[in-house]
Amino acid sequence: MYLKPSRHKRMRRRTSILIVIIIVIVAVAGVLLYLDNFTEFSFSKPMLKETETRLPDTTVASSGGILYVDDGTLHLLDQNGSSVWDLKQELVDPKVACSDQIVSLYAQKSLQAFSFDKEPLFSTSLDSDILSVRCGSTTVAALTSAADEAGIVQYYISLYNNKGEAAAQRIELATKPVLDFGFNTGGDLFWVLSLDSSGVVPVSYITTYKTDGSITGSIEIDTQVIEKVYVTSDSIFASGTNNLLSYSYVGAKQADALVYGWKPVGASIEGNNLKAAYVSRASLATIESARIYANDLSYQTVRLPRDVFSLALSQTKLFAFTPGEIYSFTPEGKLDRSVKLDQTITTVKQLSSDIAVVWDQDKSYIMHLN
Repeated sequence: MYLKPSRHKRMRRRTSILIVIIIVIVAVAGVLLYLDNFTEFSFSKPMLKETETRLPDTTVASSGGILYVDDGTLHLLDQNGSSVWDLKQELVDPKVACSDQIVSLYAQKSLQAFSFDKEPLFSTSLDSDILSVRCGSTTVAALTSAADEAGIVQYYISLYNNKGEAAAQRIELATKPVLDFGFNTGGDLFWVLSLDSSGVVPVSYITTYKTDGSITGSIEIDTQVIEKVYVTSDSIFASGTNNLLSYSYVGAKQADALVYGWKPVGASIEGNNLKAAYVSRASLATIESARIYANDLSYQTVRLPRDVFSLALSQTKLFAFTPGEIYSFTPEGKLDRSVKLDQTITTVKQLSSDIAVVWDQDKSYIMHLN
């Protein structure tokens, strides 16, 4: 007589089959993950996406897109490198700057601003040749210089809103050369890094302003030369030859860390979060290790593979580039991916916290830093 299996036996059989299926799935997933992360074989999208034309090294980017000027035409690409629009313009050898909201073209004394929808915002002319431009969320800043009657060079910054209206007052920096300037992540605070080397000891100044040009604070540092400034939504970080320091918006010192012998090579700012990458000043041809600093100025040391010549940094990853391979590391310094390349890369430029451009001898590629 045929006896049907008991309910208990049927349940055990189903459980056994389910366990086998789970084991197989986990094993296959593990193999695919290993192949994807640590071999040349990959199931994911390529790490580098070739652009239709070779991008110039003057390319800039923000969340609004990727911008470059070629043969008198301003080009906007989306985050994947596809063309969005082109704009023929008449400026001679213009340079381009951008924020997430505003695009600016400038050359000689001329300054133009557009939206990312290709809408003209304003066009103006300044008294002197424009040295550099920075864009905020609703404001454009232009740095100029001019010699006075005694031949001494004076530095100025002019601020314009997105309608082209000049700020209430122009920022006059006298004879202090401007090393860098820009807006905070919210776009409501403007900062300038300048250097006064007229005295016995050089003095670095980090001065903050409202977008109408009125001063809100000043930080004076005479113990070292400040090379880089990073401004988050609530703090100011000053990187010098000896220390990395953090300040509140009102100029109160919050913390400092010794960085003597190390130089800043990149940063990622998102809201009030800072990640800053440093490498040894003794590194010449290759980079052997990197330090990644966080808001509290603690750092993680990342030991790098051989032949690394460039780095890129996002909020969640450190990318290390060799001529034939790209490595990514977690914030804890652990290697989480290695991808061998079909091409030999020569140059890397990080355009934003999310995007870098990579070049080989003939072509350029978009790389997402995630």
